[in-house]
Amino acid sequence: MIGEIYSGYLYVAIAIWILTGLFNLVVDTRKYDQSKMDKEKKVSRVLGWINIVSGIVIFLGAMTLKIIL
Repeated sequence: MIGEIYSGYLYVAIAIWILTGLFNLVVDTRKYDQSKMDKEKKVSRVLGWINIVSGIVIFLGAMTLKIIL
């Protein structure tokens, strides 16, 4: 896709961002909570939400560019 604004793998990357964010929120925070690791739990939550929000923002940006162009 030479000349396109985004690559064909963009939606795969978006799915990976969202899935890793969900993994951080569901699995990692539970493990850190069981181990009484409060700082790591907080960091895992923040990074999970950052991954989810960045995936959604990039998806919306890609869809907006697709509609405009």
